[in-house]
Amino acid sequence: MRTSRLNVIFIVAFLVLSLTGCGLIGDPSDTTSPDGGATTVAPEPTEAPETTEAPETTEAPETTEAPAEDDEEGSNTLLFLALALLAVLLVGVLIGRSRKKTAAVPVVPPVVGTPGFKDFARDGYSQARWMLDALTDELAIWRGNALFDGSTGVDDAAATALASTWAQLDQRMDQASDNLYRAEAAAPDQTSSQTVRLAIDSLHATRSAVDGRAEARFNSRQADDQYVQAEAAERERMSSSSLGEARQALTDALVGLSALV
Repeated sequence: MRTSRLNVIFIVAFLVLSLTGCGLIGDPSDTTSPDGGATTVAPEPTEAPETTEAPETTEAPETTEAPAEDDEEGSNTLLFLALALLAVLLVGVLIGRSRKKTAAVPVVPPVVGTPGFKDFARDGYSQARWMLDALTDELAIWRGNALFDGSTGVDDAAATALASTWAQLDQRMDQASDNLYRAEAAAPDQTSSQTVRLAIDSLHATRSAVDGRAEARFNSRQADDQYVQAEAAERERMSSSSLGEARQALTDALVGLSALV
């Protein structure tokens, strides 16, 4: 907008200088007669002749013709009109460009590096896959025995590995859930959103099944008579079966999720 105003000022200054140079804007101190003609000097009076002959007639002074000045004024007028027309055209072009620039909608480039659906789904799948491998019947049994014994069995290599896995469960579970929830929110369509939701529900169901299996193992170790032991053993069997079903559902859900990443 500032540039357009400077252009208009430049055009006006150019017109004023042009008109001054052409003589359309004159010097007010000029005292030339408005009709442009030269002043005629009256002839000296002639002496009266002694004879009675009629005096010779004096010729009328020649008047100065001004056709050249009229032609000059006409050419100046045409030049003024041409300059005015040029100025109008230039102003119109500048205004048109200014409006186009003002009306242009800025294009915002996409933010590079912003994670999207596939990024969240890929990370969530990787972490949920680790959870599937970790949430086993062996881990649940170890957990039940550790609760009953009050020990993690650090002297046993297998027990130590299971204890390390158990220590990572909560953090891994939070990471997997967080990425899968983000993937669900960024899903491009309803089908993708439902696929991610199925993986989330299956992951939480499997985690709960491991806790149920560990509790059943703990209760079985506490049984002090034959009847209670038989009932506890049945609960262990049922909890183990539930964990197997939950793991299978999670496996199927992750197969569907892998197709999206």
